[in-house]
Amino acid sequence: MFMKVVGVDLAGKQENATGFCLLITPGKEVPLGRTMTKLLSTDIEIMREIDEAKPDCIAIDAPFWLPPDIGGKMQPWRNSELVLMKKGYRPISTALPTMKILALRAMKLIRELREKGYRAIEVFPAATENILGISKQPRKNQDEYDALLCALTAKMYLDGRYEDIGGIVIPK
Repeated sequence: MFMKVVGVDLAGKQENATGFCLLITPGKEVPLGRTMTKLLSTDIEIMREIDEAKPDCIAIDAPFWLPPDIGGKMQPWRNSELVLMKKGYRPISTALPTMKILALRAMKLIRELREKGYRAIEVFPAATENILGISKQPRKNQDEYDALLCALTAKMYLDGRYEDIGGIVIPK
């Protein structure tokens, strides 16, 4: 049986390009499998592509929640990001204004996806690239490439070959 997964490299603002990847694994219905990447902008476009694809899982490169607010001050890191740093990765602090904008957009999108019954996971494409040993050569479009890495992470998640780091999924 084939599997459909979607990877999304979400931009903070709808005016900026969001990378999108649909990955269909080989199976009886799709003998060779298929991969398609494109750039999208608005949440409406993203939801339309997801609704058309009807994926088994959606992997999104964007924070699904903000760090805790302690004493009126947002903490610079979520626990999951601290664990990623211990593993040698360099996430961007969700407390930065641009990352906060991204997180708020992601939270709205996640809520809508889950209301429709989709399974969505937060991923960290840099870890996927490293763990899978994929070349770090420059790509034609970094957003589409990161969306592909997200889709590969979703596939590994469905295959049970993943590690959940406090809500962020990386391949195992």
